[in-house]
Amino acid sequence: MGSNQSFPGLTEDLLEDYSSLTYLNKGEILYLMRKFYSIDPDKIDADFHHRFEKEMILKKFHVLQNNPFQDRLFRVFSSKNDDCFSFEDLLDLCSAMSSKCPTDVKASWAFKVFDIDEDSQISTRDISEIVDRLTNGSKSRSYSLDDETKSKIAYVILDEMKLTNTGGIGLSEFKILMSRIPEFNSSFYFSL
Repeated sequence: MGSNQSFPGLTEDLLEDYSSLTYLNKGEILYLMRKFYSIDPDKIDADFHHRFEKEMILKKFHVLQNNPFQDRLFRVFSSKNDDCFSFEDLLDLCSAMSSKCPTDVKASWAFKVFDIDEDSQISTRDISEIVDRLTNGSKSRSYSLDDETKSKIAYVILDEMKLTNTGGIGLSEFKILMSRIPEFNSSFYFSL
């Protein structure tokens, strides 16, 4: 039921391209298109590449609603850096979060998400912000760790990696680190 539904702009050739360029299968892509299309069918009918605002995406894709890195996911995966998603932006996000995405590709996307100040390294500042987000400190200061504790956490992380003198973690170090953490793939993941 509903498997024969067609979507304007999503040709069989394009579906084939999407399945070969992402870590998603055709069924997952069609499922995502069905949800994306349901946001506003008229807009997709008029323009297959229509970009929906963050709030509209969140209404249909509940898995993003409570993510502490929601703003970063929209910043990183929005191809026009406008906090809006086209269908292809959504495919990129879901592909990176797929269990089939290789660790090095997943780590590259994760690095962009965690490099909060976008200076091409994960620094003490970024680690402190990550800790805040994971402990819900950015939303409710009553649960926040103090700055000294966050600095100690960042120092320990950088010291463990022998990067205390460099001031941060670059992309190549981050990829190596993530390849050594078996839980990384299951942590940087969500199911459709």
